[in-house]
Amino acid sequence: MKACAVAMLWILSGMAAQAEEFVFNASEFEKKPYEFGGYLEQKFETLSLRGDSSAYRIAYPGEAPRDWLNRTTTTLELSGKTSWWGFTADARAQASYAADTLLERVSYGALMDGGLRWSAGPALTVDLGKRVQRWGKGYAWNPVGFVERPKDPVDPTASREGFVMAGVEWNRSFAGPVSALGLTGLVVPTNDNLNNDFGKQQNPNPAAKLYLLAWDTDVDLMWRGEGARPQSFGADFSRNLSPALEVHGEWAHTLDATRTTVSESGVSSSKQLDYSAYLIGLRYLTLGEITLIGEYYHNGGGYTADELDDYYAFMDRATVQGASASLSSKARTVAQSGYAKANPGQDYLYLKASKAEPFGWLYGSVALTTMANIGDGSWQIQPEVSYTGFSNLELRSRAILLGGPENAEFTTKTSNWRLEAYARWFF
Repeated sequence: MKACAVAMLWILSGMAAQAEEFVFNASEFEKKPYEFGGYLEQKFETLSLRGDSSAYRIAYPGEAPRDWLNRTTTTLELSGKTSWWGFTADARAQASYAADTLLERVSYGALMDGGLRWSAGPALTVDLGKRVQRWGKGYAWNPVGFVERPKDPVDPTASREGFVMAGVEWNRSFAGPVSALGLTGLVVPTNDNLNNDFGKQQNPNPAAKLYLLAWDTDVDLMWRGEGARPQSFGADFSRNLSPALEVHGEWAHTLDATRTTVSESGVSSSKQLDYSAYLIGLRYLTLGEITLIGEYYHNGGGYTADELDDYYAFMDRATVQGASASLSSKARTVAQSGYAKANPGQDYLYLKASKAEPFGWLYGSVALTTMANIGDGSWQIQPEVSYTGFSNLELRSRAILLGGPENAEFTTKTSNWRLEAYARWFF
């Protein structure tokens, strides 16, 4: 105790001496007129392939069946921002290069996000550029993400590319049970040369979102007008029931959507239908500081287990050795339709448990994620570990294990399992 007291007096005396010499420099706290940053990532993957599957034959046409594939991917992302006189210009670009043991080499570069934003007043902002909208409260899925590319449920926090759009946003605060109000209006134009992957039909594609913070609950009401995509409307909410427990949900309804199915023999049929999709989830922090995330997702526009069975049977028939060229061509066309979405079924369950600094491991974290297709009983398990103890460097590795009944979603993928490791350097 005496040694501690002496040490404390020594520290305090040193601080007092430094305080006498301290000179306040306002320039150190001034906001810089520009910002620049990014990261460089090197990723390594090993895949255990299903060389005899239709998914393999579609992904690697003409290649002999094989059991393993190694792949390396280098990604560079750069971002910058500058502000002047109420205007802010920003950009985020990404380039990547991938190579694997089948000598498949892919280069990709794109402007992911960027444009010009004008603060027209304390509560009004006008925006023009390529933007990533983040509508919805869900972690793995967002049924109300009407004007954005869907998340990858395997890596929901991964960087995504936006769409070119124009937007206006207005916000206001109040005293009372409704303490905040926000209104966002968007136009996402499409034609042959603009936002092709949103839709090729020439249309302004208007959308709007109303935000409310009411009775300590975040609520959003969303709408997307009919255009290159069908008209949709929906709502979401998020509320903290306690410091440790948060609940959230989303609901979306789409009108007059086209839904195409394929029979076991390869006959395609389409129909128009209205359907709903919804999500309910929670986030809970245990006394042991383990974060739990659970979500149930239903997509009324997805395929039933029987419809997926027909699709898998057709793909096996159309890609087997000796199949006609026309049948193989149709199989590739069908594979690129709604069946090729990350989760084409109707009902899913998502569970994730994560822990920072387990067993006193400083700067380390571990997580375990499970996703299951409730309709066919197939599943995916994903353990991962990361370390951030080095300056500006993140190390991460994970395994993705797939299983379930034969001819089900997660057992008809190209691989049985996958190992990944990457190093990401931030600057």
